[in-house]
Amino acid sequence: MGAKRRWLGYLGLALVLPWVVWCLLGLLGVVPSLVTVFGIPGLRIPASVAIAGLLIAALGFYHD
Repeated sequence: MGAKRRWLGYLGLALVLPWVVWCLLGLLGVVPSLVTVFGIPGLRIPASVAIAGLLIAALGFYHD
């Protein structure tokens, strides 16, 4: 069961990683920022995916 949960943790981190990289590159001006692509109200979309990924990762890396 531990290996399956750890895989779930890595899956959650894989959901978060692209958004973090995009945010950092957007701050540096390499790519368009999340705000220009989604707008202020549209930031709920990447934020909800990132939060869901972090929650999945927390479940995957939780030790009983």
